[in-house]
Amino acid sequence: MSSQKLTRSDVSLTAGLPRAPELSDLELSYGEDRKFIWSVARTLQLLQAFRPEEGAMGNGDLSERTGIAKATVSRITYTLTELGYLERTRNRQYFPTSNLLSLSHSVLGSFRIRQLAQRKMQEIANLAGGTVGISWPDKDTMIYIAASIATTSDDLMPEIGTRMSMAKSAAGRAYLSTLDDDGLRILFARWEVFYGAEWPELEDRVRAAIADVKDKGFCIVEGEWRKNVRGVATPVFDRDHDTWLALNCGGPAFDLDRERIEADIGPRMVHFAQSLSSRP
Repeated sequence: MSSQKLTRSDVSLTAGLPRAPELSDLELSYGEDRKFIWSVARTLQLLQAFRPEEGAMGNGDLSERTGIAKATVSRITYTLTELGYLERTRNRQYFPTSNLLSLSHSVLGSFRIRQLAQRKMQEIANLAGGTVGISWPDKDTMIYIAASIATTSDDLMPEIGTRMSMAKSAAGRAYLSTLDDDGLRILFARWEVFYGAEWPELEDRVRAAIADVKDKGFCIVEGEWRKNVRGVATPVFDRDHDTWLALNCGGPAFDLDRERIEADIGPRMVHFAQSLSSRP
């Protein structure tokens, strides 16, 4: 894909985010790879077709969304139902069961940084009157792996596993500051297609945020990923996984003013991130 000119269909829109690769994308990349297990790929593609804001789905719906043949979908949903990972309704539609949470529990348990950061995250969230989170980079997005919310806040705490745009969020831009020129070039080539006419101005803001992180340790994003929300973020290194993550704090723009971020919240988060990054 990287050697060819990208088209809009390569980075289609899904809930405001570049979508995960479809089966056709995987066929282009792994069609000749004898080690690639297609039954596993199709099963995971099917599970990713379920979305929080939607209800149960029938085999036809799943086939249409994933591009997997309906007969194959039927075998996958039957198997997952027998294993307890899907439940079938009376009208022959399927939805994921809580058994899938047992898989995510082992994943979250491997993030020792979650436990180490929780107390301080809550302290900063209370101080800012907003939310504080740690997010993991995944292709064009950042995924929350930990979150805290101020005890006085009426907002909802971001759910673990929630994705946000890497290009439009403070967390994403903080992470981008850790990439080399080649890494940025690959992402920017994708985003030029995905964001279209919006990209030139967006790229300027992304580059300015990267410069801010390198200059003062954090960047601020206002109303881009969420309307009327001001966010600040800094990179944090997870030594257990040898990976850069992002520590972010967000709150209503009218409450979390920029001067306060510059003078207190931002530097406080940088100091916290450095302590997490340097731990043994």
